[in-house]
Amino acid sequence: MPAFILSAPRSGTTWLVRALGAHPEILASELRAFGDYFDLVHDAGASKPRLRITLDAYLNALFGSHAWQPLGSSREGVRDRLLGDVYSAIERHALQHANKRAFVDKVTPYLDTSAVVVQSIARLFPQASVIHLIRDGRDVAVSGVMHWLNRDVAQMSPEQRRRRDFLVDHTGERPGRFFTDEELTQWASHWRQPIDALRQHGQGLRLLEVRYERMSANLSGELRRMFEFLGVSTGGDVAQACVEASTFEAMSGGRKRGDDAPGAHVRKGVVGDWREHFTHSDAIRFDEIAGDVLVNCGYESSAGWLQRI
Repeated sequence: MPAFILSAPRSGTTWLVRALGAHPEILASELRAFGDYFDLVHDAGASKPRLRITLDAYLNALFGSHAWQPLGSSREGVRDRLLGDVYSAIERHALQHANKRAFVDKVTPYLDTSAVVVQSIARLFPQASVIHLIRDGRDVAVSGVMHWLNRDVAQMSPEQRRRRDFLVDHTGERPGRFFTDEELTQWASHWRQPIDALRQHGQGLRLLEVRYERMSANLSGELRRMFEFLGVSTGGDVAQACVEASTFEAMSGGRKRGDDAPGAHVRKGVVGDWREHFTHSDAIRFDEIAGDVLVNCGYESSAGWLQRI
């Protein structure tokens, strides 16, 4: 039975996969199996666009010509059985060749696909274990925009390029604002959607909530909680070995935590960086979209945080 890490992007999932994958019994990966999503992304400098497609979307396309009728009473039922079989075959293949026994799949749903992801996991693997990783959504938004500004050079508007020049390349004039309204809206939505989806559709799944902020303060202790949840060994120095394999310095090529490298996937690794970038109007917009989740998750006690920005 697979286990999953479910989280919004830019919440520390790469760090967690690195830490869990250092355990001798765990294979941590990212299959992008669920969400019924596909698109084409033309990265800067690439000669051809890159296809992003989830496994369920591929199988939906396959069923356009596949003779599924002899296989069951409904197209959806046949598709689900095939999807479960294909996913399980990939899991078995990976564990066998990696000589591991616990498979953990990182899932950071594409925008507006979180409900489909959670419903698929609950339907196909109702006894699955899910580590729900949550990070302050405002830090997620800052990290997400910095990541966008670094990657999407070929698709940038002149305004985005000016921000990139200053924030990533450290040239040009300081922008008047870190976010655009559209970016902040998308990232606030991106952050809240996995949280909402688990609360609405995750009944029956085994859930363990993990916070990025607690990982930052005590990764060893949080890893032991996750090892117990996943049913793997917690003895000896295994947790410390996983900590050492996933330090910020190890993942960033030697930089210290807090040393900013805007263009890097592992950028800064600090808690509360949003305070350096949010304006009062940014806070109001974020609160309109996801303020209730911010309070429910305990990152703020009330909407009064707006007055401090």
